[in-house]
Amino acid sequence: MISINLSRCSTGLVCLSALTSSLLILQLFPWYKESIVVKQLNSDLERLSLMHRGKGIPFDLLLNSKQDPKLCQKGQVLMILVTSAPWHLEQRNSIRNTWAKKQGKDFNSWQVLFLIGHHAGAGTSPEILKEQQTFGDILVGNYVDCYRNLTLKVMHGMKWVAENCEPQFVLKTDDDCFVNTCHLPRFLVKFNNIKSGLYAGSLFPQAKRRVIRDPFSKWYVSWEDFEEERYPPYASGIGYVLSLDAVLKILKVAEHVRPIPVEDAYMGILAKEAGIPVRSSARFMKHNINWRVCNYRYLMVIHHLDASELKVAQDVKLRNRYRRQMAVRVPGELSSHCVPEHGPCRSESELPSEECEGRRSLQLAAFTELR
Repeated sequence: MISINLSRCSTGLVCLSALTSSLLILQLFPWYKESIVVKQLNSDLERLSLMHRGKGIPFDLLLNSKQDPKLCQKGQVLMILVTSAPWHLEQRNSIRNTWAKKQGKDFNSWQVLFLIGHHAGAGTSPEILKEQQTFGDILVGNYVDCYRNLTLKVMHGMKWVAENCEPQFVLKTDDDCFVNTCHLPRFLVKFNNIKSGLYAGSLFPQAKRRVIRDPFSKWYVSWEDFEEERYPPYASGIGYVLSLDAVLKILKVAEHVRPIPVEDAYMGILAKEAGIPVRSSARFMKHNINWRVCNYRYLMVIHHLDASELKVAQDVKLRNRYRRQMAVRVPGELSSHCVPEHGPCRSESELPSEECEGRRSLQLAAFTELR
């Protein structure tokens, strides 16, 4: 077996030479691929996995108390954790100016917290420290900011929030997503009947839960780290919501369940271990498929929105303009909305509510347990 330890390469030339040699071997002997393991030990998760083999998340090593944000008000309805990166300033500012910006009187309190690591070998940059002091909405973790450390990032955020904020619910999302802060907190309090043991989001079908064993994939997980062919049911990392009691149970289980670099799948593993059922909700969308403006009222999280789309999604006046097309009441369900095949609605008379019932519609029910 060939093992390439990238963290021990003293120069980029040596690393490139080692990697080129390995790729040449793969081209000459394709059958040899399964016996090659590329150990990318520049990921803190891999280092911690070796240091704490057989153990779970070492939370004490992730805490960085010198760079914590201001303590939040305890008992809020919702805390929104947004995974970001030190160089994603534009995305953070877009969020601050759209769905993270509170408008008018808000009876259901919520707060946004960005989760960020540090540059490899450089620590936390002065720019991040200044941004943190300016906005007070950044939690810096004691880990290198890279994709394979995303699990550490999210677990650190969950731990900090559970200990310092104690919100009723926690939502995890990414900095390229839209969160419907106008409706989600109210929905969780008023319409959601699952106040404890809640873990909900957009679920992956069984066919897409197969564990990737290709060592050159960023989603690679070894047999040693996870022994099953498929992950248990889990919600996509673009956005999932947890009740506080579910967060506490998951954090407890995480202390002895070995972490993997696929953050959302790891959350599903922890939830299964903690006895928390995952619930599927059509309110969380993994893809932005040119939703009409009137759809934004009932969708809670949408993935892949740029700055201009975030502004449209957050425009309350624009959403209210199309409110007649937004809701079609369904007995036993909270609401539904029409998803036409053509483009966005242009006038209030374009798509009457009664016509919406005859089109392809998406039921937006309250959270339901996966059967």
